[in-house]
Amino acid sequence: MPLELGLFLGCRRYGTPRDHRKVCLVLDREQYRYQRFISDISGQDIAAHHGEPLRAVQRVREWLKTSSRRKSIPGGAAVWQRFEACQRDLPAMAGEEQLTVAELTFADRTQLTSRWLIANAG
Repeated sequence: MPLELGLFLGCRRYGTPRDHRKVCLVLDREQYRYQRFISDISGQDIAAHHGEPLRAVQRVREWLKTSSRRKSIPGGAAVWQRFEACQRDLPAMAGEEQLTVAELTFADRTQLTSRWLIANAG
């Protein structure tokens, strides 16, 4: 995604006043791996996840906590547990729609996940 990141950073720098307020989180497997591909983003805070999905979730949670105005955001472990619970229920939810998990489109996953979140609020 180097091109998309470059476009985002360019818009933030040269765009409208609204664009100047935009923020982003850059995740990568290794802290400084990006320097092999894009030297122009030096100075950006890169969050390393070391290829571990739980760590990636924790990094996103930490970023949201510091970047958003929300007072309370569950910890990364709690978010991960809910994700795993949703994943366990996904085959049955897909079956109710006469689909397999392999057939789910992004829109299908979004709809089923939204339904799961409503049913499992808390």
